[in-house]
Amino acid sequence: MFCPKCGKETDASGKFCQWCGSDIESVPVKSVATPEEETTSAVGVYAGLGRRFIAFIIDIILILVIGIVSIAFFDMIGGIRKTYYLAVNHAPIGELTEAGTLDAAMGPIVASLGMLIIVIPWVYYAGFESSRSQATPGKVLMRSVVTDLDGNRISFARATLRHFGKFISLLIIFIGFLMIGLTKKKQGLHDKIARCLVLLQD
Repeated sequence: MFCPKCGKETDASGKFCQWCGSDIESVPVKSVATPEEETTSAVGVYAGLGRRFIAFIIDIILILVIGIVSIAFFDMIGGIRKTYYLAVNHAPIGELTEAGTLDAAMGPIVASLGMLIIVIPWVYYAGFESSRSQATPGKVLMRSVVTDLDGNRISFARATLRHFGKFISLLIIFIGFLMIGLTKKKQGLHDKIARCLVLLQD
């Protein structure tokens, strides 16, 4: 057994510690946390940087696919509406070529970039992480979920705050993401801003 006062291993059959002479029976036993216990949270096990990075790559690929399909769909719908408008108003088909000018092209380009960079990732992350699964498809594959500090499901508003908090990490040269590997609870800057955790799923 170990002496509760000095911590050294002593003879279990003796009444006194052979090292410090303390009365083993009279000294209250203090629980000593093992390394395993120190890394275990009351709400679960924290997901590390490597696992979260792989989930991020999977999600980015899916977002790009969704974005390309969405932009192509809306572009097709826009082309159909314009053709219909010109046909109804008996305008010459040649007027369609005005869409090729720089001024006319900038609007759809800016709208497409806005959808791909802001709207689609926001709806994707906030929607999935506030859903019943509490995780994006990438996180599901990596067996991790997003929770509040008590391990509960987060709201769409908090998931939105967490998502846009990532832009701050980008502005400070990814330091906010590197914090995942340096903080005790494996929290990035965006996790701290939204008061969230990313935990391993049981």
